[in-house]
Amino acid sequence: MLKQIGKSLQQARTVRGLTQTELGALVGLPQSHISKIERGETDFQWTTLEQIANAVGLSPLLVPTGLVPLVESLMNGRKGKDEEEPVPLVGSLMETEG
Repeated sequence: MLKQIGKSLQQARTVRGLTQTELGALVGLPQSHISKIERGETDFQWTTLEQIANAVGLSPLLVPTGLVPLVESLMNGRKGKDEEEPVPLVGSLMETEG
């Protein structure tokens, strides 16, 4: 899942015309950490994901794992909609027993 999120962040960053260094400056992280996040090589806190996602025009959204395909199919149906509206970044939460 980290690689999928990283790829989404990277694509959004390049669409916005930002370098990793510029994005890092916006969110207070070094370029090397942005690079690791985009490659899915490091874990990060929710607040970090939220800051990066907002900086590149995405809206983070956590849904239960079983609902990810449904949410993704709904999001694919909104292509061509208002470009100014933030695009959700879909991730998943693992369900735990207890």
